[in-house]
Amino acid sequence: MYTQQNKVESQIESAHAEHTSELLPYPIDMSPFLSMSRDTLNITDKILLERPAEYPPTTFASHALVHWNSYLSNREKYHTAVFLAHARWLVEHQVGIGEGSGGWPIVLPHPDVPTRGPWLSAMTQGCAISVLVRAYQLTCEETFLKVAQYAVRTFEQDILDGGITAPVGVDGVFFEEVAVYPAAHILSGFIFALFGLYDYKVLTGDAQVENLIGRSLATMHDIINEFDTGFWTYSDLLNLRLASPTHLSLQIRLLEALARYSGCDHCSILATRWRSYLHRPGARFRYHVASSCASFSRALWNRFRFTFFPKTQAAPSRNVCVPLPEFPFTGGVLTVLEGIAQVMKDIWQIEYLAQQVGPNEKGYVIHRFGTAKTDSWFFPVVWLYTLAGFCKLLSLIRYGAGYQVILPQDGVFTGAFAALVAKLAGVRVVCVDHSTITSIMSPENRAERLKFLATKTWPRYFLHRLLLVWYWPSLYLLAAITARFTDHYLIPGITGDGVERVLADFGVHESRITRFASMIDMNRHIVLDDASKVSLRKKKSMPAEAVIVAIICRLSPEKGLDIALESISQALSALSSDLRARLRIIIAGDGPLREHLEEDISRRGLNSTCVLWGDISSEDVISLLAISDIFLYTSTRGACFPMAVLEAMASGCAVIASTQPASNAVLLAEERGIAVPPGNAAKTAEALVQLVNNLNLSRQIGQSARKYIAHRHSPSSFRRALMRTTYWSALNELLDVENNIEIGS
Repeated sequence: MYTQQNKVESQIESAHAEHTSELLPYPIDMSPFLSMSRDTLNITDKILLERPAEYPPTTFASHALVHWNSYLSNREKYHTAVFLAHARWLVEHQVGIGEGSGGWPIVLPHPDVPTRGPWLSAMTQGCAISVLVRAYQLTCEETFLKVAQYAVRTFEQDILDGGITAPVGVDGVFFEEVAVYPAAHILSGFIFALFGLYDYKVLTGDAQVENLIGRSLATMHDIINEFDTGFWTYSDLLNLRLASPTHLSLQIRLLEALARYSGCDHCSILATRWRSYLHRPGARFRYHVASSCASFSRALWNRFRFTFFPKTQAAPSRNVCVPLPEFPFTGGVLTVLEGIAQVMKDIWQIEYLAQQVGPNEKGYVIHRFGTAKTDSWFFPVVWLYTLAGFCKLLSLIRYGAGYQVILPQDGVFTGAFAALVAKLAGVRVVCVDHSTITSIMSPENRAERLKFLATKTWPRYFLHRLLLVWYWPSLYLLAAITARFTDHYLIPGITGDGVERVLADFGVHESRITRFASMIDMNRHIVLDDASKVSLRKKKSMPAEAVIVAIICRLSPEKGLDIALESISQALSALSSDLRARLRIIIAGDGPLREHLEEDISRRGLNSTCVLWGDISSEDVISLLAISDIFLYTSTRGACFPMAVLEAMASGCAVIASTQPASNAVLLAEERGIAVPPGNAAKTAEALVQLVNNLNLSRQIGQSARKYIAHRHSPSSFRRALMRTTYWSALNELLDVENNIEIGS
């Protein structure tokens, strides 16, 4: 049966005495989960080696580990022969992936995770490493160790780079049993992968692998409670399907074995609790009821979708719908959307769904919903806004738009109706929230709305004040709907700015949140030489010798424009007469405070200093930043990364910005700008005076800021974040399918 049996027997005999004390069993017995008797196992092993193409590589690794444990229990040489035959198959069939790494791709599609073409499995990689390490211990052949080393490298690489690792949180890593995006986070596959790393680390003492094990364990402890329903467990966090009793038994045994490997009391306690689920009649009854209801619901929804929604045709590009309140209008959201279109243009076809359509709509596919009066600012029209958006998006999908991803640009208004429609149609929805989710919980937001209403006549003030009583609960309910049905949140900014805390209150766990550094295309932000800057200023009707301070934002309460004007007034009083005459404040943008802002400028006597440009195109925004010396940002609340600040830094402007959002403090640290307390006009004025008086310092700050943005906010990192949260299954593009790895090359 096995031609190499006689050859390996002498190797085993000579090595056995030396390694007997080192040969350890695989931590769990795989045979119960293969559902095979010994006779069936032997027949399958014969077929494996005669017709290997009929079986995935996971089968070779798992069968090898069964024979390994059998050998250690009864010392039958038959088991070592089969074990080594499977180990050599793994050596011969490892495929190169990139440089210095290799694995065993699986070509069969996965039933629960969207795969196209071959894909790697953390379980396969981990089990194969465990086999190869033991084969090396048994035979001392360097080939086994070398192949294991190539496989270990895939644990250090992101899925997008041909690895099996998905990032979680700031520094977390999770080894994916199905290494495609969106990541499923299957617990059993993760632990199998860990066993392989442990075996390799014990053999080699590799410090880098030990650090990787520590990071992955910390990640598992952070998210493992998401698998626990209180009466049963989920098998993964993508589909949230209850584990079968057999799979739950596997999870328990894996946790118990991991507790022995790592000495983790938490894993041991958790395994004990999960084991109680199997033995409690009430828990098993709830499992059967819940799983039956879930199966019925899936069947019903699949029938509904088949009847009412056309089947999406496979295509090289994905159709993506981006719902948002208004498009295209000047502001950070437009910049983000332009970045998305730029980095995904080769694989996405993007259409927009907006309640208001801006003046520069040429070149975009925009579907409009609702009317000018169905906005999201007040109760009850916020519900009309939601209903209009829901009906329009449903109609588009119903009549063949073929969207495969829906990307709403907030977590409250468009997020709610987009998530509901996506759930009905079976389309993945990812909310790119630009701080709306935090604003509904913000006392500052409510105070700003009341302050804005105070400028109205008393009948309108009384009516709107009354409607606000119902407005805040409406927003909370819309946010809760979004949180319940959204697949994932993609949020710019830094951890610690309050977004995670607010989403946790809505039941959104960390595994459903991806933070990213907003993209800036540095090729668009060119720093002009002195002659070019003077020429462009003349075209914009600006004096060549002017000191220009730019303010670019939506004219709304949270932007702190009253603070900006007060700080400008204070700065003017502290500047010399020459600098006062040269100073120009250009305010670009539009919004509900436009009329109020004009009145405030006139009241303060700033008409000769401040110029309102109104709503301008993105090209004009870049031109304005190019001719500006200083950029002023006085927001009183917010989250994420303000795109206006990022663009100003990329253009080489010296930025003065409030520490709302908190990311501004990170952006402007190490003399890349001046961060001031929010709402503090005196400190803002002091910073203005400092920079206006010292333009050389302004230029130095701008240069430092530009270098930072080029390094930290690149298009490539933005594209990777988008692919991680939507879809990626293109391992075939990275595989060296012509040649398997040549050991020693």
